[in-house]
Amino acid sequence: MILNGRLRWKLVIGLLAAVLFDTLLQITWKSAVLETPSDPSPIAAISSLLGNPALLGIIAIMALQFFNWLMVLAQADLSYAKPVASLSYACVPIVSVLMLHEAVDAFEIAGVVFVIAGVWFISQTKPMTEDTTTLP
Repeated sequence: MILNGRLRWKLVIGLLAAVLFDTLLQITWKSAVLETPSDPSPIAAISSLLGNPALLGIIAIMALQFFNWLMVLAQADLSYAKPVASLSYACVPIVSVLMLHEAVDAFEIAGVVFVIAGVWFISQTKPMTEDTTTLP
């Protein structure tokens, strides 16, 4: 994320927002689903979700996520941005434990550690492929 000795703050903020939006989306979605009745009928579940105000929040978060992702991809290659944005795979279990009181086991903790390590390795590369084509 360093270009010509300067940290690209717009990219850093966009990637952090991508992780935040995805984590928030997953937690909000899970919370909305937890509020649905235990009736196994798909019609009851859908009508419950449509009547839940959290659905508007979910749609808003998806819209923010979409526009933020457009900005991130303008700043970095997909092969760089997507792995960094996968930090949400590490954040969701952590937030799930803290907010939803879910249990995690050693394999999930190891998975979170591997995701974080992988993102660290990828963050050491260049975020944008240099244009090597020359136009006449």
